[in-house]
Amino acid sequence: SRILVTDEDAASSHDNNNNNLIVSSTWHETIIPYLGPLLLTISTGLDSAVPNIQEQLLRSKRVQTTDMIRISNGVMCACLAVYTYFSGEFHSAWIYCSNRMDASFMLLLQGICAYFGLRCYLSIIREYGGVMGVLLANARKVITIVLSFVLFSKPFNERHVVGLILVGIGVYLGCISKSMTKEKKDMGQMKKSDEDNNSSSNNSNNIMKATVYELDDDTLPNGEEEGNKLHEHSV
Repeated sequence: SRILVTDEDAASSHDNNNNNLIVSSTWHETIIPYLGPLLLTISTGLDSAVPNIQEQLLRSKRVQTTDMIRISNGVMCACLAVYTYFSGEFHSAWIYCSNRMDASFMLLLQGICAYFGLRCYLSIIREYGGVMGVLLANARKVITIVLSFVLFSKPFNERHVVGLILVGIGVYLGCISKSMTKEKKDMGQMKKSDEDNNSSSNNSNNIMKATVYELDDDTLPNGEEEGNKLHEHSV
């Protein structure tokens, strides 16, 4: 059997396709302006959660720094390998690095520096907590931005200055907050220690008083009986 397609059906199908393209284009134009802020918000939320999780693992669970680096980077490497393989970037990057040995050397040097930097970062989190780690990481980003403008020529306007000032103020306020929190914590520990010492001193005094009362109740009557016996014997 043959299906006859009239000019009206063809025109209707063409119009529907055009309408679908218009709707798809309109949807993309509506979503794309909000995609960047959405991804930035997700990234900020995850970045704020990672140091706290790392602090929990390093302090409470006693996870070794080497184990955390190996496992976290192993999982990240596997995810990136799968993504770049299906997107085609892995093959292109392999060909590029094969033809440019200097790029391969720079990537190797970057990996070594990143390893030692991550070890220092996790050591800071283990010793001083996630807040200090985030503050130092943000300070490092400020220095990286400044060096980027110094070493590489790029446009620099007043918005960059305002952004750097705001980031610097944020880092400074974070350091002050961290210092005040530490002072309050130290004062609370000192107060608790003084209370424990006073409690121990009061307990010691109560024990000494109880011992004296027992001596008064037990020793003195025996001494009186012995004195009476000596008196009777002498009589």
